[in-house]
Amino acid sequence: MLRINNIYFALFLVLFTGTSVAQFNEYEPEYEWRTIKGEHIYVHFHSEAERTAKVVAKIADEVWGPITSLYEYEPDPVHYVIKDIDDYSNGATFFFDNKIEIWASALDFDLRGTHNWLRNVISHEFTHMVQIQSSMKIGRSVPAFYLQFLNYEDRRRPDILYGFPNVIVSYPLATINIPAWFAEGTAQYMRKEFNYDNWDTHRDMILRSYALDGNMLTWNEMGVFSKTSLGNESVYNSGFALTRYIASKYGENKLREISHKLGKLTNFTIDAAFEDVLGKDGNEIYDEWSSFLKKDYSERIKDVKSNLVEGEILTETGFGNFNPVFSPDKSKMIYISNKNADYFGLSGIYVYNFDTKEEEMLVNGVRSTLSFIPGENKIVYAKLSEDNPRWNTIHDLYIYDLDEDEDTRITFGIRADNPDVSPDGKKIVFLFQKDGTSNIGIVDIDGSNFKELTHYQNGEQVYNPKFSNDGSFILFGFSIRHGRDIAKINPDGTGLEFIVNSGADERNPVMDKNGSVYYSSDETGIFNIYKFDLATKKAERITNVTGGAFIPCVNDIGDILYAGYTSSGYKIFYLKAEGRKKVNPAKKYVWLDNPPLDPDKVNGDMDKFDVERLRNFNDDITPDYKVTDYSGFFTRMTFFPFIRYDNYNISNSGLDKIKPGVYVTSNDMLNRY
Repeated sequence: MLRINNIYFALFLVLFTGTSVAQFNEYEPEYEWRTIKGEHIYVHFHSEAERTAKVVAKIADEVWGPITSLYEYEPDPVHYVIKDIDDYSNGATFFFDNKIEIWASALDFDLRGTHNWLRNVISHEFTHMVQIQSSMKIGRSVPAFYLQFLNYEDRRRPDILYGFPNVIVSYPLATINIPAWFAEGTAQYMRKEFNYDNWDTHRDMILRSYALDGNMLTWNEMGVFSKTSLGNESVYNSGFALTRYIASKYGENKLREISHKLGKLTNFTIDAAFEDVLGKDGNEIYDEWSSFLKKDYSERIKDVKSNLVEGEILTETGFGNFNPVFSPDKSKMIYISNKNADYFGLSGIYVYNFDTKEEEMLVNGVRSTLSFIPGENKIVYAKLSEDNPRWNTIHDLYIYDLDEDEDTRITFGIRADNPDVSPDGKKIVFLFQKDGTSNIGIVDIDGSNFKELTHYQNGEQVYNPKFSNDGSFILFGFSIRHGRDIAKINPDGTGLEFIVNSGADERNPVMDKNGSVYYSSDETGIFNIYKFDLATKKAERITNVTGGAFIPCVNDIGDILYAGYTSSGYKIFYLKAEGRKKVNPAKKYVWLDNPPLDPDKVNGDMDKFDVERLRNFNDDITPDYKVTDYSGFFTRMTFFPFIRYDNYNISNSGLDKIKPGVYVTSNDMLNRY
């Protein structure tokens, strides 16, 4: 994630408040901070995130050469700040400060596929650092110039030395001009040989849905971030696709040339840089790319459209509708939705009546999975809580009583998320995370007797645990590199076994009353719902959609609820067992080895690096770093020149009122000072 996306707004924050957005650089004084020095980098971390910090140091040094080589630019030593303080996943690049912040919790985002978190985020953020610094017009010491105007009330107050200002105008002239799509597209492209981020099924789903429905972002819309989760991700997604298109059709070296042309003092738009490098302006390249996409997607999706099996949409409002669950009497469902809110994080729990089509919100501020307690009109869920040790924002479990309309918190500070209740109503299984690794845990129904069921410790990720129909084992998703597989484990922590484990991404397992496992898989290049027989080990495809089908829930008669992706976001679909059409197994969407792009050209300079080592990494083992106590590391001086027209004394001539000056800033890397 690129911080300071709007340079004008961000520079205002730096100059007049001394900090940027608090979420991204607040200092945590109660933690003990340490430092690791690598070949090209420093890593600063609190002791609870030491494993993550060592892996970050290793990755950061390994990707330094390939990324700096592509852009023919090498920055000063970069400082990484690692945090595992809140249940929050992100990376942030402060390219004027030569600093990158990383949150250790691995990303689990419904608009992204699953990739190794640290390999992905480090390469992404470091590409931001290199590509943007190589595009600066003056260098990172002078981010902007300011034109300022000050005016004052006619009446002077004796208690104020300089009078009473009534107009203060400060207008920045930035020394960088990189549109959002190009900054994020190049950061996701990194070096394609890494394969830490790739054109996966989620990305293809978003762009394909837009292209087929005629809702692609326009050229101008791609240049700025939207105000919603879906809009923001669409900029990332479209930017990645267009960056890949340029690299494959015109050559990877054009990414470097365009970046450098953006640094020309006379180039103020990417259109001008395109003209210099590609001989075409932005609209011409965009029209060429979008026309190609629409034609190619329409051709490849024909067979799927002729054999649709998707069911009825129940929820039209909101672009984030997830985790549907049938009520015990099958008359209602509960689910998560953001409704009219702009972001997934503003979602809540809703109950929907199948007969009346009416719904109401039960609890706000919830994004987790949901589970009814058998025999009671209560549900279990997780949400972020601040009343924890050190007052961090982490997940804990809650029980909501539908009859009493009240919730009760049952865990405190164990970072429990995505719960499921056992068939006998006595246990709750969930995932929890620490230092960039997640595991399966279990507690009694009142939140007591916490026990770890898995003991991963090297960045492994687990997802959405679910009890089997008889409670004898627990299904869950697992990942360490790309995609997910489905495993099971006994409630006492024994019997770990993978049951669906292929080259595809398999996720969201749930069991029906007969013991069959329903899950979502991108086996055909589109996520669909499958039914898996544990005895025969055979899978049957249940849905056939043009977008994607996720998070199934099955009732006793075989009706299925699922979260289906459309060009306007995720909706809840209802696919009834009665009269359901069978999917023709011969009708498949073309797999992603043939993405909607021209064939990749062989170019670049990766042959001088150990590509095999970069792709087949083993981050369980890190160098024997020397860990020292953190001492003051400061950014180098940053200068903000200004010319101010100060209208304090109306009797002075115009030239006397023009006052040149400069702001000078430097920050401690942890923002202590």
